[in-house]
Amino acid sequence: MRLPITRERIRTHFHYAWWQYVLLVCLAIFGWNLLYTTTRYRSPESLKVEWYCQGVVAPQAQDKLDALMEQLRLELFPDMEEVTFTSVAYDQTYGDMQLMVWSSASQGDLYLLQREPFQNLASGGAMAQLTPYIESGALTTGDIDLTAGYVTDSETGKKYLMGVPTDSLTGLEAYGINPEGCVMGLLASGGNLDNTLKLMQWLIDNMR
Repeated sequence: MRLPITRERIRTHFHYAWWQYVLLVCLAIFGWNLLYTTTRYRSPESLKVEWYCQGVVAPQAQDKLDALMEQLRLELFPDMEEVTFTSVAYDQTYGDMQLMVWSSASQGDLYLLQREPFQNLASGGAMAQLTPYIESGALTTGDIDLTAGYVTDSETGKKYLMGVPTDSLTGLEAYGINPEGCVMGLLASGGNLDNTLKLMQWLIDNMR
């Protein structure tokens, strides 16, 4: 026997089964997000330059940095699909592990970190040696004191220039970045070393 559908029956049904509809909506949203995430287009490593910077940047400063990166993409990197800035909140307990995971996965191209985290990361060979670029003229640092950019390789015990100290790049302060006590370097396993070097050079030339 079929029971007639009445307003009271509908009200009773939703009173006891409302959670099923909420669950269904949540599953639909999750499924759509998963589908979008797994199928959306991603630029290949050779067509993007990623700048990772230690520290928390305010939303207004992030907007300025996003605009600057897009400007540089158009003017300095016309062949690139993405030039991005990402602020990195460094945790004192797990920060070095996090940086190691990112570098091992070749995430980021240009890293700007406080000296101690930079030294810890670079000592394992994660950062590219800069001396060959300076000797070839591909990188010019002017009168910047490079002492803090030298790192002792944990395997060979030798010192190599792997970073450029950023203390004199005070123009970064206008973008919410404190450059004091920091060093920037090129991720050795990055997929776009030549263009990352161009970004580093631009910062040296325009943020002093």
